[in-house]
Amino acid sequence: MIKVLTRVLAVAGAVVLVLLGTAGTGWAHPFGPPPVAKVRAEGSLVEVTWSAAADDVAALNRADRAGGSIGDYLGRGVGVEQDGRACPLVEVSAQALATTGAVLRFRCPGPAGELRLRVELLTDLDRAYRTVSVTPSGSGALHTADAPVQTIRLDGSAAATGTDLDRFFPLALLAALVAGAFHACAPGHGKTLTAGYLLGGRARPRDAIRLGVVVALMHTLSVAVLAVVWWAARENAPDLEAITLWFQLVAALAVLAVGAGLLRRHLRTPVSHGHGHGHGHGHSHGHGHGHGHDLLTRRGLVTLGVSGGLLPSPSAFLLLLTGLLTGRAVLALVLVAAFGLGMAVTLSGVGLAVLRGHDLLAAATRTPRLQALAGRVPLVAALLVVAGGLVTTAMAVAGLVSG
Repeated sequence: MIKVLTRVLAVAGAVVLVLLGTAGTGWAHPFGPPPVAKVRAEGSLVEVTWSAAADDVAALNRADRAGGSIGDYLGRGVGVEQDGRACPLVEVSAQALATTGAVLRFRCPGPAGELRLRVELLTDLDRAYRTVSVTPSGSGALHTADAPVQTIRLDGSAAATGTDLDRFFPLALLAALVAGAFHACAPGHGKTLTAGYLLGGRARPRDAIRLGVVVALMHTLSVAVLAVVWWAARENAPDLEAITLWFQLVAALAVLAVGAGLLRRHLRTPVSHGHGHGHGHGHSHGHGHGHGHDLLTRRGLVTLGVSGGLLPSPSAFLLLLTGLLTGRAVLALVLVAAFGLGMAVTLSGVGLAVLRGHDLLAAATRTPRLQALAGRVPLVAALLVVAGGLVTTAMAVAGLVSG
C-alpha cells in the first residue's frame, strides 16, 4: 500500500513539476530552445553532443566549475551507465560548444542498447533548467534537476518508462488540470486585455466562457504543432526563441486589430444612457440609445482568443515533447489538453468576475454623473486594449530586431 501511494504521489508530483516548473534563464515566457543532448553509439562507444542557446552557453561562465575548465564542468555534469556500471569518460571536446555543441565520448562495457543517461548541466545556476535527450530513432527523455537520470534506448525501441503514468493517469490528469488553472494566474496570458475587450464590447457571461475555451484550444494546438515540428526536426532543431518572437508579433498585431475595431465601433455608436424608471430593482434600461452587445463580434472574440493561446507554455511544450520521445504522445497530449482546460477555467472566471464587477458598479451608481462615468467604462476599456496591442507589438518588434 505504501509503495503504491508513493508511486501515485511521484506521478502527480512529476506532472506538477513539469507543468509548473518556474522559468529559468533559458526558459522565460516566451521561451528559448531547451538544451539538447543528442546521443549516438557505435558499438560500445557512446557519443553525447550537448548544445544550447547562446544565452545558456554564456551562462556556463557563471556556473560553479570549482576552478576547472568548461570541459571539466561538462564531464561532471554528464554521465552514462550500462547495466548498473558507469561508462568511463574518454574524451571531452568543447571547442564547438557555441556552434554545433560540446561532444563527450564514453566507453561502455558492451554494445550500447539501454543506457542510463545523467544530465545535470546548468541546474546549479537555476533548478528550472531542463535538458532534452534525443536519439537517432526518435526516443529520448527529459532531464530535470529533480530527475537528472533517465533511461534511454539506442536500438529503436522505447525505454521502459511511463508505466506508472499509465497506471495513475486519472491522478496525473487532475494534476494537469489544476496546474493549468494555477498557470493562468501567473502574469501574462492577456488577462488584462481579455478583461478590457469583454468590458469594451459589453459582453455577456457566455462570451467570457467562449473566450476562455478558444484560448485553451489554441494553446493546446500551438503546443502540439511546435512539439511535433521540433521532434521531427530533432537533428536540426529549430530556434524556438525566434519562433516564439514571431508568435508574439502575430498575437500582438491581432490584439491591436481587435482593439482598433472595437474602438471604431465605439466611436460610431452613441454612448448608452441609462434611465432609471424607479422600479426599485437597481438597474437601468438603455431604450435604444446604445447598441448593447452589438459592439462585440464573433470574429473579434475568436481572434483575441487565438492570440491569447498562440504562445505555448514552455512546460506544456516539454511535457508533450517528452511524450513523443518516450512513446507516450497520446497520454501527454491529453495532459496538455487538460492543462489548457485548466487555463480556460481560470481565464473564463476572470472574465466573468470583471463583467459581474461592472454590473455591480453600474447598479450602485445613483447620480447622473456617476452613471455617465460608468457608461464610459467600456470606451476606456477599448482604449486600453488598443494601448496594450501597441505596447506588445513594440516589444515583439524590439525583440526581433535585437535578436
